[in-house]
Amino acid sequence: MIAWLLKKLEENPTTLFRKADLLKKSKSQFEKLKKQGLLTFSQPDPHHETYPCNLPCANTCPMEVVEMEGKLFAICPKDTEVDPIPLTKDDISKFRFSLGALIKAIRQANSFTGDTYSITSRLYFIGERVVNELNTAFILALFPNVGSAEPHLLSLLARIPTNYGRMVLVTPSLSLTQDPVYSKLRAASIFPSTIPSSFGQCNCKINYLTALKRRLPAGVSSDTPSLTDGQLADYQKHAYHCQDRLHIPGTFPHKRSNEIFLNGNKLSLGDSLFALLLRFVVELKKGKGGWVNIHTLASERVIADPMKYQIYSNLRSAVEGSLLDKDRQKFIQNDGSKNYRISAHPDFVTYDKERLLNHPDPDIRGLAKRLT
Repeated sequence: MIAWLLKKLEENPTTLFRKADLLKKSKSQFEKLKKQGLLTFSQPDPHHETYPCNLPCANTCPMEVVEMEGKLFAICPKDTEVDPIPLTKDDISKFRFSLGALIKAIRQANSFTGDTYSITSRLYFIGERVVNELNTAFILALFPNVGSAEPHLLSLLARIPTNYGRMVLVTPSLSLTQDPVYSKLRAASIFPSTIPSSFGQCNCKINYLTALKRRLPAGVSSDTPSLTDGQLADYQKHAYHCQDRLHIPGTFPHKRSNEIFLNGNKLSLGDSLFALLLRFVVELKKGKGGWVNIHTLASERVIADPMKYQIYSNLRSAVEGSLLDKDRQKFIQNDGSKNYRISAHPDFVTYDKERLLNHPDPDIRGLAKRLT
């Protein structure tokens, strides 16, 4: 059960777990973890308790928990025609997984010394020990995917004291051994180690020796841009996935052919794809996350039909080969709610506005005027 709980915390470190769900996973494990102090009771809110809604409707709001005639029910706050759902106390009783208790268990099982403290809400310094005569720091990291983790992990060198020769990065389920992120971490003397599925059943041992022996992949560049504190804060706030560099010189060597440079690679885009990319840049430069809705794109005549998605796929295909991670859906990101963006920091996108203002296409000139 610990592996399942930690995976949930990777998605959201503040997750609360309903007793009914924990009992479904394993009653014996629930009692054991509660006895060990790894699961602690969270007092319900007497004024506004909610329950997840599983009804097949367009609303995504939670249901409200009310008491009627001494019994608990979940009711829909939007539709009075929906029948109340009867609940038990186990349905509303919630437990919090104690990271403090877990870290204590890890330290004891692995003979870690030194301090333990929270670096951020997703990064925890859990101890140190000398391994093969080298002072090694151990960090617990809770991230749902590589894209959201990467900028924070690469900032650890600036966050951890300089008396450590290397770091072991412990993740519950997220694998960080893929290229190129692994080479970037190794270049910074950071060694990823994923917790095994058997973790916590007998002890809380971490197999960090395997991580330290893993070789750096051959032929993979370890160059990576550094982030300022402000950029790092923006990555955390807006959950950008990439660190790709995009430059738009505003040159068009041929009719309906527009040059861009992505991570130093020169590419050519037709006017329609170029206009879409430039519209994403306009929004990204506002510094508010960069999301643009498909209906906004259609109303501005950037795309012809909001219900046709081929143009996004075409743009992704055009840039895929020049991306650092070769993951086109990370760079041109969709949030599942008909919003798209360039998922990189605004500072990593540059352009020659004066040249763009002289573009032969009036729509592109109009977009250029909106650039800051």
